[in-house]
Amino acid sequence: MSSKSIALSIASSLAVGAGVGFAVASKKLAGKAVKVASKPRLYIYDHCPFCVRTRMIFGLKGLPVDLVFLANHDEETPIGLVGAKVVPILETPAGVVMPESMDIVRYVDANYGEKVILAEADADRTDLKQWIKDSAECMRYLYHPRFHATLFAEFAFEESRNYYKTKKEKTIGSFETAIAESPKYVAQLNEFLVALEPMLKKPHSVNETLSYDDIDLFGRLRGLTIVKGVEWPPKVLEYITYMSKVTDIPLLDTLARF
Repeated sequence: MSSKSIALSIASSLAVGAGVGFAVASKKLAGKAVKVASKPRLYIYDHCPFCVRTRMIFGLKGLPVDLVFLANHDEETPIGLVGAKVVPILETPAGVVMPESMDIVRYVDANYGEKVILAEADADRTDLKQWIKDSAECMRYLYHPRFHATLFAEFAFEESRNYYKTKKEKTIGSFETAIAESPKYVAQLNEFLVALEPMLKKPHSVNETLSYDDIDLFGRLRGLTIVKGVEWPPKVLEYITYMSKVTDIPLLDTLARF
């Protein structure tokens, strides 16, 4: 692990606490300079929807895991682990190191715990797939400026915050413009959420049973809780509240400022 990441673990536990609970975060960040992991590690960003996916499977199965919140500008650590600047990354005590969120979820579900708990994604859910595709652009304009402005561990260094802004503004343009146009994007999102509600087949799962579609969907929805003015339909709110509880991944509504 790079010195930047070790320093981040020590210096930014308060920032991590904003996203995952200070007491829990302090425990999860302890001892990160130890070379040999005693339990699986996830190298992640708190804001990252793809990282949320990997945290979900550990929470759903009640499995212990060390969360390592990388500095956003830290390229050395992920490149050293998997040859690319990506997160999430799983590292196991057995020496397995792998990127790609859904691959990690599948590996953990198959190799940890008493049984596999996730059903496959429903190939017939063309409605859900289309919803994800159609809503993605709106979400990006809402996510990125707010993630950048929030006290997450991965942004404890000013260099990390600047790194993120430079990268994401290449895809959505000026953060300032996106923020100024928030009413438009929030209105669009509220319409998308209304459309999503009847797609939830069960109160606590998007299909008839817990599946990879839930891993994908909750990762996306959790990030939206950082946006003020979102009108959550009752069934969607129940869904994200339940998922937050059973996965032990806090929502971000307490961090919402605009």
